[in-house]
Amino acid sequence: MDKSWLNIRNRVDQRYRDGVDNFLNWAFSQPTVSTMIRCPCKGCMNIEFKLRVGVKGDLLRKGFWDSYKVWDLHGEVSVRVETSSVVVSDDEAENDSIEEDNIGEMIHDACGYTNVEDNNNNNNNNLEYNEEPNIHATKFYELLEDAETELYPGCKKVSKLSFIVKLLHLKYLNHWSNKSMDALLSFFKEVLPEGSFVLNSFYEAKKVLCDLGLGYTKIDACRNDCILYWCDYVDIQACPKCGKSRWKSEEHVGKKVAHKILRHFPIKPRLQRLYMARETAKRMRWHKKGNIDDGILRHPSDSIAWKSFDAQHPTFSAELRNVRLGLASDGFQPYGNMSSNHSIWPVVLATYNFLPWDCMKNLYFMMTLLIPGPKCPGNDIDVYLQPMIEELKEL
Repeated sequence: MDKSWLNIRNRVDQRYRDGVDNFLNWAFSQPTVSTMIRCPCKGCMNIEFKLRVGVKGDLLRKGFWDSYKVWDLHGEVSVRVETSSVVVSDDEAENDSIEEDNIGEMIHDACGYTNVEDNNNNNNNNLEYNEEPNIHATKFYELLEDAETELYPGCKKVSKLSFIVKLLHLKYLNHWSNKSMDALLSFFKEVLPEGSFVLNSFYEAKKVLCDLGLGYTKIDACRNDCILYWCDYVDIQACPKCGKSRWKSEEHVGKKVAHKILRHFPIKPRLQRLYMARETAKRMRWHKKGNIDDGILRHPSDSIAWKSFDAQHPTFSAELRNVRLGLASDGFQPYGNMSSNHSIWPVVLATYNFLPWDCMKNLYFMMTLLIPGPKCPGNDIDVYLQPMIEELKEL
């Protein structure tokens, strides 16, 4: 099918609307389709099934999902052509490269090592003795080894590490429960050949995420929102301001069961991953290269605040790849009971470098803090923001 209409950003354009109609006619003409198909809009991303009217409305309002290149879920068959007469455009070659695994680069970013081979050669020439690697270096080399280890003997497509990362990615996209993940891993253990490196549980898979810099740390907090038991207060047993005990009861002393436990998610590895894919790295420069300054407010970069900041900090604004972040927070009740006082407050960073319709996507949101408690933190929320502020200062 003709897919040129996907490049039309103006979704009111008649060519885009005609392309949507042609896609729907073709998708609903498949023999396996009755009344509903997967919605390939940017919001649903082929997860939800909808009627023709619903799919058309979403495609006109939200646009077509950019990463959905081969419409295999709607009847298209991908064929690999290996003749020298086929000409591939630059855009297609760029899009194909996005799908390649970046496991090696992810490991380097998570552990902070670059040009390891060159550095090792130089160090071997200069050192007269063999030095044992430290904890971080050991973890780094273990991850590299997992990235090169076959999932099972003879498997050339998937490595031990990439299998875990892709499986966790599918869990996130399809909202699998932890219990279903454990059952799936047990099934893989049974069907794959003997000697395969399949983990035993989802708990073990989460440890890999922590090694890649995608975990979180728990920080105890005072029940009255006075302090965090962090930095200078990490070892004390009671709040120096209100005098309340750190633990729920005497039985919990030293067992890390506090009244409130803040969860802090690191920002640095997720910011680095924005530049791992070529397409995402290109979008991070849109606010300067793609936006048209015609006096109309379409993006935060068109605002007076953004422009005055650039004027005050010309060195920062001169580098297009510097990241502009927006901070947001709001509370919700996890149990859906309006009579419950318990609430949770996520603190989210939004990346404003992206296009206007990408800034607010959950794909590019970064949850940095998760504040639980029986009540809203109110003005004391600044106490909980301390770990995030310190990390932003470091960055």
